[in-house]
Amino acid sequence: MTDWREGGRYAQLTDGLTHWRREGAADGIPIVLVHGATVPSWEFDFLVPPLLRAGFQTLRFDLYGHGASDRPAGDYSFERFGRQVVEIIEASDFPRPAILLGHSFGAALVAATAAARPAWISRLVLVAPMLDFNSSSGWTTLFRFPWVGELAMRHLGLPALIRRRRRRYAGIGQPHLTDRFIEQVSIAGFERGLLSMIRTAALGHQGARYAGLRGLERELLLITGEQDAIIPTAHIAQVRALLPVHEHRSIAAEHNLLLTHPDLVVAALEHWLASSPSL
Repeated sequence: MTDWREGGRYAQLTDGLTHWRREGAADGIPIVLVHGATVPSWEFDFLVPPLLRAGFQTLRFDLYGHGASDRPAGDYSFERFGRQVVEIIEASDFPRPAILLGHSFGAALVAATAAARPAWISRLVLVAPMLDFNSSSGWTTLFRFPWVGELAMRHLGLPALIRRRRRRYAGIGQPHLTDRFIEQVSIAGFERGLLSMIRTAALGHQGARYAGLRGLERELLLITGEQDAIIPTAHIAQVRALLPVHEHRSIAAEHNLLLTHPDLVVAALEHWLASSPSL
C-alpha cells in the first residue's frame, strides 16, 4: 500500500504496521538507515539524495510510535524495536548483507541487530551514538511515576522538546521542519510511546549493545558532531572504549548532522569504503 503523504509502503509486522521506503537502483550498495528516538525517518531526507548519487540503495522506515507507523499498545521496549528492525529488513526483501547506519538511539539498534544477525550485515555506521539518555535527563525520575509522568510528559516534556526543535530547525534555516515534527508528536500514541521508552529503559544505558560488537568481524565507522549538545563528549569516549577497532570521523556539527551536513557524512562514508573496500 502506498502512503500518499510519505510516498512509502507498509508492512504488517509482529507488533504493528510499519511505514518504509526503499530508494535507489537495485544494483546499488545496500544501506539500511535507522532513525533516533524522536524524529522519524524523514530525518534522512537530506541524506538519501547524496547517498543515491554515490551509488547506494537505501531502506528507511519509521519506528513504532513515530511517523506513519503504528502506535501499538504495550511496552515500547528496546527488544520491540530490535524485532522491528530485523522484521522490516526481511519483509522489504532488502538485499543482504547490507550496511547498517543508525543515528543516536538508532545506533544502539543497529549494533544489536548486527550481533543478532551477523550474516545480514556487511558493515556498521554509528552516527552520534546514544549511550544513556535516561541518565542525562533531569526529568527521567519524574517521568517514571504513574500519572505524574503522564502529566509531566504532556505539559513539560513535549513542549520542551518542541521548543528545542524549533530553535534547532530555525538555526539551520529549515523552520518548516518544526511543523512536521509537531504533526507527528500530535498523533495519538507518540506521547505514550516516548514515555514507555523511558520507563522500559529503552533509552537507558546501551553499553552492552556496543560491547556486543566485539568479536564481530565487520568494518565499523563512527561519525560524531563536534558541537553535539545531546550526546556528551564523555559519552562518546565511553562508547569508543566499548567498541572494537573502528574508524572515527568528527564533523563540525551538532546532533542533527544528518540534516545539516549530509554531504560530509556521505563523503566520510565513501572515503571509508574506498580505504578498505573488501571485508
